[in-house]
Amino acid sequence: MLTAEASVETERASRYLDQLCRHAQQMERHPHYRQGARGGGGTHKPPEVHHVEWSDTHGTVLLSLGQWTLRVTPDALVLHIEAATEEDLQRMRDLIAARVEKIGRRDHLTVAWQQIEAPSTLPGVGDQADAPHQKELSHIGGMTRRWTVRAVVGAVALLVVAHLVLGGSVLAASQWLGWGAGAVVVAVVVAKVIGMGGFVAHHRRRRSR
Repeated sequence: MLTAEASVETERASRYLDQLCRHAQQMERHPHYRQGARGGGGTHKPPEVHHVEWSDTHGTVLLSLGQWTLRVTPDALVLHIEAATEEDLQRMRDLIAARVEKIGRRDHLTVAWQQIEAPSTLPGVGDQADAPHQKELSHIGGMTRRWTVRAVVGAVALLVVAHLVLGGSVLAASQWLGWGAGAVVVAVVVAKVIGMGGFVAHHRRRRSR
């Protein structure tokens, strides 16, 4: 919806709100009254009025062109209009401004519309724009986890090789230490290798969750 708003300075905003809404109500109840209405200086006949309701401080008028709301402040009457097309919005601006300035000619009322721009992005667009960034972060996180696993596996492999070398050295020197001592050392090396293999397997299972 296209929207526009105007703040009409007046100390009698409530009185003018009542007059404008009563005029719109007459147009709703009596089609012939609407036929004779004038405003805006255009060649189009005035729009149909579908519904009117108001209080001392607020008013709402539903037209065939769109919606018109009125609000009273201490020093102004705030007019707000909404329409589906630029043409309908312009017609509403012209018609309403002409009517306000006519009934407020003694107070020299003037209407200066300001069109309100629609939001630059729709709900959800920002989330879609962030999707590639989130995918990139997820990809980086996955690469980091893979490199961490590889680093752990590489470190364990180096330790295994070191222990195997140590075990081979012990076996080579078993003739000096005795086969009993060599067997004990080899058993310790094998136990460490099995333990480190279990640690790697457990680490991989935890990462895969």
